[in-house]
Amino acid sequence: MIDRYIIYFFILSFVGYIYECIVMTIWIGKWDNRGFLFGPVIPIYGFGALFGTILFQYLYTDYTPMSVFVIGMVASAILEYTVHYAMEKLFNAYWWDYSKAPLNINGRICLPATVGFGIAALIIVYGINPHLMPVLMGMDDTLADVLAIVLVIIFTVDWTLTVSILSSFTNRVEAMDSFINEHMENIVGTVLDESDALNYRFYNVFDKLEERRKTLISDRIEKTVSSMSDIYRTSLSKIRGFRGKNAGRLNYMLSRVKNRVLRKKKQDE
Repeated sequence: MIDRYIIYFFILSFVGYIYECIVMTIWIGKWDNRGFLFGPVIPIYGFGALFGTILFQYLYTDYTPMSVFVIGMVASAILEYTVHYAMEKLFNAYWWDYSKAPLNINGRICLPATVGFGIAALIIVYGINPHLMPVLMGMDDTLADVLAIVLVIIFTVDWTLTVSILSSFTNRVEAMDSFINEHMENIVGTVLDESDALNYRFYNVFDKLEERRKTLISDRIEKTVSSMSDIYRTSLSKIRGFRGKNAGRLNYMLSRVKNRVLRKKKQDE
């Protein structure tokens, strides 16, 4: 019985891969090879379909279309969010992004996709399983065992290679990022170092400009003081010349003023 469910898992994983590729090709306008693995399977679809099949076949047999739709929505949202989070933490990357979709949660799930998975649950339960499960259950036991073992081996090899390559790629990206950051710090440090030739020229030019500014201010002050000194000396010379030429007249005027003051004083007494 387990071998049939293993085969079922891979069939629905392949169906999910075809669905994803078709939808994304229509969405972006060119072929888009979807999936996490190298092979043409997307395991999240296989797990979701297998979970729903076992649930409705053995645990919740009294189901209705509405209950299948709601359970399909809730279960797919939980599974999709968990897988997205785990892959993001393991590989620092993600394979789908709903951040631009309406009513999304952290870009990991969104309402339109969740509704789509609810509809997919109805298609699987009422459209695929009634035709596929009788074929699987009617297979020869030996054929089913061999086919299941071969599929598991191929899947394991594919998974191992994918994880190994992704891990190696992640390590290389982190090493490259560290290398770039380290060298950028060295470059920036060299550019900003005062001993660097370029920076030395910058500071040298700045010092020269500052020295020139101080020189100009000093020259301006010196010229101003010199000009004021010249004006003072010229004025003093003119005053002295005036006094020399008019000394007699000034003495006469001063004596008259003095005599008037004396006469006024005697009159008052």
